[in-house]
Amino acid sequence: MKTKSFILLFLATMFFFSSCKKTTTPTLTIATTTVDGTASANGEYTMTGHISSSSSLTKVILTKEGQNTPFLTDDSTAKNKNEYDYTYLITGITANTYIIIDIYDQSGGKITKRFLIKK
Repeated sequence: MKTKSFILLFLATMFFFSSCKKTTTPTLTIATTTVDGTASANGEYTMTGHISSSSSLTKVILTKEGQNTPFLTDDSTAKNKNEYDYTYLITGITANTYIIIDIYDQSGGKITKRFLIKK
């Protein structure tokens, strides 16, 4: 009977310690070199910065606020990188425009940042 109790106690202890495994949440950050800015007379603006992720990236999507369709999807250059310096040329700025940048990693993480480009 003592042996049976010992085995049950041992199994319960093993289950407890195996279920207390530390899990880390992936981190995803964006640092921008250029922030809110002003478009050129031609309606162009170059957005630059750095993306850092503990999990490999999947894609970067840029959308003009208020539009449902992205104007840029970068799912090749950014893919599978943990560090990524980006430079995106934004064109067609005819009025003050917010640009939404969505960054996705392979762990399901997402970060969104909003930039104002003035005309």
